Amino acid sequence: MDEDGEKRVRTKRSCSPESSDKRSGDEVDWVRDLPESLLSHVLLNLPTKDVVKTSVLSSKWRYVWRYVPSLELDCRDFTEPNALVSFIDSFLSFNTDSYLKTCKLRIYCNIDGETYNAHMARWIKDIVKRKVQHLDVAWPVVEIPRTLYKCESLASLKLSEVTLPKTDFVSLPSVKVMVLDWVEFYNDLALEMLISGCSVLESLTLCRRSGDNVKVLRVSSESLLSFNYYGSSSKSFRDDLVVVIDAPKLENLMLSHDITASFIIKNLSSLVEADIDIEFNFCRKKFDPNDLSKREMIRNFFVGISGVKNMTIAACTLEVIYDYYRCETLPLFPNLSFLSVDFYDGRWEILPIFLESCPNLKSLVVESTSFPRKRTSIFSQPRRLLSSLEYVKIDFSLEKRNVKLVSYLLENSPILKKVTLSLDNCSINKSIIILKELVQTPRRCGSCQVIVL
Repeated sequence: MDEDGEKRVRTKRSCSPESSDKRSGDEVDWVRDLPESLLSHVLLNLPTKDVVKTSVLSSKWRYVWRYVPSLELDCRDFTEPNALVSFIDSFLSFNTDSYLKTCKLRIYCNIDGETYNAHMARWIKDIVKRKVQHLDVAWPVVEIPRTLYKCESLASLKLSEVTLPKTDFVSLPSVKVMVLDWVEFYNDLALEMLISGCSVLESLTLCRRSGDNVKVLRVSSESLLSFNYYGSSSKSFRDDLVVVIDAPKLENLMLSHDITASFIIKNLSSLVEADIDIEFNFCRKKFDPNDLSKREMIRNFFVGISGVKNMTIAACTLEVIYDYYRCETLPLFPNLSFLSVDFYDGRWEILPIFLESCPNLKSLVVESTSFPRKRTSIFSQPRRLLSSLEYVKIDFSLEKRNVKLVSYLLENSPILKKVTLSLDNCSINKSIIILKELVQTPRRCGSCQVIVL
């Protein structure tokens, strides 16, 4: 081993806990020589319980954990709730003038019901004073104090299972990312004011809980770029829920909830990607072609997202599109280039209805689900050419009835370049039968490749 190699080995050994308090010869204990501010930065990404453990390494490390600008605790790491409360109080009492970059609390243990809101109010006051940048709190039922609504330093906010109180003022000028998971709102206005008080908000994720007291959920933001909406699957959810989205800069939209009855879309001219898994509450009520107000809402919704470029559609949404088409003409999606779509097994005929409303579609990914809903009969009609389609990928077991979808695509796509099929779930004999049938299928484009995986 050369001289440099020996020196590297000696340096590495000197960094171990056993030697952290020792220096011998030319060994270099570079960890020991680091300033406390840099040591605390090194520990920033560790849970607080692990940071505290470093105090036993040496006298140098004994109090370093107090200066790490991060508090990340889980009540399950403590033997009793009072120990958790005591630790947080002690931590926040150190260096009260220093900043706190991250605070993450997971509190699911039973704390005296008369005092838990008082604990939260005291901690939030201290955290805001220390200019917290990232706050993540999961604490069932606890009420978030209004002090948080005036935190100028906060950049990201994640709240789980807490309660948002009534407020007359919200000013969170630095919040760009907000996640609200099973949060209970005091009323419709509580959430609306929270969103409007975040003047630079870019990403919003909302997972609703049943009985959240919000009938009309308004998302109005001039800065929002991404919105993800998940509804509860609870059957106790009311059946007249409304979501209103007014976000002129929105680029990414994800909606997932069967029970929300109405989605009202405004000013989505910048939309690039959409993932739509909604049913407009038709999982409870059958589509009624005579309900003109419902038809108008559905039409306005699809018109509102019609400028999207990449889209994913769930099987239940495709069924709604098909039902609606039997009453009115679908709007065109002139910018749609990529589409990923599901359909209920054996009901491929509902897919062409939507494909023919996408005049510039280039890539198509198709899957099917094995839980069919036969809510409506399928009628046959002449098929138009898919003049722009170039690439197709089909991921499902190719039963005899679904092979017709592949035939339809081959026969009606004049510039189709490649069709990729997955036969993972098919037996060898069935695969051979399917392939023979596909070989005999006429192709609109003679150069089209069919690739089987």
